[in-house]
This record gives sequence, structure tokens and C-alpha cells, in this order.
Amino acid sequence: MVKRWLSRAAIVVAILAAFTLAFALTPPRGPRSMREFDAARVADLEVRMWQAYYGKERARLFGLLVKLLHEQYHYSWATATVEGLHLARAAATFGDLKENYDVVLPDLETAYARLRSWTRGGFDPRAVARAELAWWVARRIPGQNSPEQVGRLIAEEYALLYETSRERVAEAALLRAEAAALRDAHATTPDWNAIARLLQQSYRELLLVVASANV
Repeated sequence: MVKRWLSRAAIVVAILAAFTLAFALTPPRGPRSMREFDAARVADLEVRMWQAYYGKERARLFGLLVKLLHEQYHYSWATATVEGLHLARAAATFGDLKENYDVVLPDLETAYARLRSWTRGGFDPRAVARAELAWWVARRIPGQNSPEQVGRLIAEEYALLYETSRERVAEAALLRAEAAALRDAHATTPDWNAIARLLQQSYRELLLVVASANV
């Protein structure tokens, strides 16, 4: 009787493990594309990630990144978790640095290399990683951190990532930079609703541009 019960329990455990593994490894339905996304949802998740980042809530930041990657790029939960680890570690490490910022590049490059492979993109992961780090750093440097200056750097990253011109993505980039500047200007009491509105406008503009791209 006991052996029979143990045998049945083992079968149940094996079935549950198989379903769990399939759930973790199977990507959700949807295109493998960077050019199709829910702009409002991406903006909402980004606001929450900024809140977690500045609140030093690293576990929450990681969880939100995983959710964003799963929903935006249609990664499986397993892939989203691995890539979220790279991106969250890069952000958390950068937040603690005062110099030698290039140490975060390997994690950024790894994440973008996976994105290129998944979406069959033609961008250079190293160039995109360096462009992203450039605007992260610029935001910390007085005289280089105006929305216009940071916006140009974000536009450079977008142009590389989406394989388009800086001019086409300039408005989306500027709006995102304005959201970041608003956060920085009121660091102790950010107006998260206003920041969210700017990010929503930014991602709507970005979607409009990249969804109509011919590349």
C-alpha cells in the first residue's frame, strides 16, 4: 500500500514538474519583434521600475524587469529571468558606482545580444549597450544632463537599436529624457503621475515611428 502510494505521488510530482518546466520554457504567443508593444503597459512598468530603482528595492526591480521582458519581447519566463538578471545587475551596479562605469557593459551587452538573436535584429549589441550607458552617465553630469542633451543620447540608442535615423526617434527620446529630468528635479517628492504621462507619450511616439519602419 505504501509503495503504491509513493509510486502515485512520484507520478504526480513528475507531471507537475513537467508542466512547470513547460510553463517556464514556453514563450507566450506573439511576435518576436521590438516594433510591436503595448505603449501604455511599457510606460507603466517603467515608472514602477524607476520607483524600485530609486527606492533601492532590488528584488522588486528584478521582478518588474522580468515581467517587462516577458510581455514586451515575448520571452519565456526562463529567458526573461536570465536576461532580467543581467539588466537588473547592470542597473544596481551602476547605481552604486561613482566612476569606472564600463563595468556594467558586459551585462548590458549580453542582454542585447540575446534580444538581437531572439528578434533576428541587425543591430550591434555592443554599440547599443554603450549608447545606453552614455545617457545613464550623462544624467549624472551637470552641464550634460539637460533633457535636450540626454534626449540626443537616448535617440542615438534608439537609432542603433531600431536601425533607423536619430531624427525619427528624437521626439520619443526627448519625452523620455524629460520624464527623467522631472524625476531628478524633485528627487525627494517625484510627481510620478506627471512622469508617467511623459513616458506614455514617449512610448506612444516610439511605437508610431518603429511600427511604420521599413527596416
